[in-house]
Amino acid sequence: MAVAPGLAGDIPGERPMSILIRDAIVLTVDKGFTIHDPGAVFVAEGKIVDIGPSANVLGRHPTAERVIDGKGKVVLPGFVSAHNHLGYTVFRGRSEDIGFSCVTGQYYPMGLVMNRDERRAIGSLTLAELLRGGVTTVAEMEEEADIFAPVVESMGGRALIGVMIHDTDIERMIKGEYVFDDALRTSQLAQAVGFAEQWHGGADGRISAWMTANMTISSSPDLLKGLREAADRLSLRLSIHLGWGQAEVDMVQATHGMHPFDYVERNGFLASDVVCAHCYHVGEEQVDRLAHTGAHVAHCPLMNSFRGTIAPALDYMEKGVGLGLGIDNYFSDNYDVVRAAIQAARIRAGHPEVMQASDALTLATMGSARALGIDDKVGSLEAGKQADIQIVDMARFGLTPINDALRTLVYHGHGKDVDTVMVDGRILVESGEMRTVDSGALIAGAAKAAETAWSRFTTRYGGHVAR
Repeated sequence: MAVAPGLAGDIPGERPMSILIRDAIVLTVDKGFTIHDPGAVFVAEGKIVDIGPSANVLGRHPTAERVIDGKGKVVLPGFVSAHNHLGYTVFRGRSEDIGFSCVTGQYYPMGLVMNRDERRAIGSLTLAELLRGGVTTVAEMEEEADIFAPVVESMGGRALIGVMIHDTDIERMIKGEYVFDDALRTSQLAQAVGFAEQWHGGADGRISAWMTANMTISSSPDLLKGLREAADRLSLRLSIHLGWGQAEVDMVQATHGMHPFDYVERNGFLASDVVCAHCYHVGEEQVDRLAHTGAHVAHCPLMNSFRGTIAPALDYMEKGVGLGLGIDNYFSDNYDVVRAAIQAARIRAGHPEVMQASDALTLATMGSARALGIDDKVGSLEAGKQADIQIVDMARFGLTPINDALRTLVYHGHGKDVDTVMVDGRILVESGEMRTVDSGALIAGAAKAAETAWSRFTTRYGGHVAR
């Protein structure tokens, strides 16, 4: 099976060694948001074995195969991004200024011209960027997302991957016509289910599958019901873009005679095992519906703010809706997403003290892990959990003085400040450098792939700017 150029793929096969991180500031993000300063974490066999004040942990585990001096560093859980389109980095610098027209003007048509090798090369770079910046788990949904399973396996990260499907004739949808295609539905469902059956639980448990529909506007009732049936049979979670604009409401009402939330609930996509991406075009009724059904929301505040929208995150939290943070696409610095969650909440509330730093960091870790159903494994630093950890070097421009480690990190940190990243106790990023990839080769490969894909797009559709 082809893998993008630049992937080394040697580290994931290594035996996880015992690692002692000592004398650091440890943000556990546990239920009590415990902070150990100075703190220590002892890792063995890929899991967190012990965590607490440095003196206590060192007394119980005085030696390890690898000792990391944590002085001047902050240790925290790896980020869990609840919504991603890895290959959509192809749109970086093309779509940020054109609002919602990019969806039918770029996203859907690009899927008809970009080939699998190009998508793999671009998405591999994105995955490396995210992992380099402390994102240890990505929830990926995309056309032909099956190509990323061997990339995740080789690079060493953790992922929930779904082949994002639709059964709408795209060429007609670009013209404003919504026609469902039976043959397309059959082939798309087969691809999504076949991938799940092959890869769920793969890469030593680091890869899980889920059933993902693109949008309500491109999904027939039969498609949604087919995904729900497969998810129930295979015990998988589901996801869909929902609540993203008036255009969605108008189209679903015109085509199916009901509101998008009624449509997804009737067809099995509003339940406790569903992650609804975005949900910013909602009213009190929809917020209550999410709370009642137990559905989760992947809140993507950075992407949405560029489109002039703000999701009611505080309302979701107040009503008990499960909320996680997602990057979506274009971007790769999850610290920007954490800050955007705070900024969006405060602007919407008109209050400068809502959504505290600890709230936002929890959404980016445990909140997302709960939404994805993996909070028993990752999302916090606690004994028994997988050792998915990031270590940030605070001796950097912009991070000194460390008057308060949590707030300094949340308000001023960046992915470039991450020094070390491990998944399952294997060190994948060390001294800010990826160990499982040739970064230069990944960058060159993605640049070439994007150039050829956009050339093909321009030839077919006459340009890349949609308004």
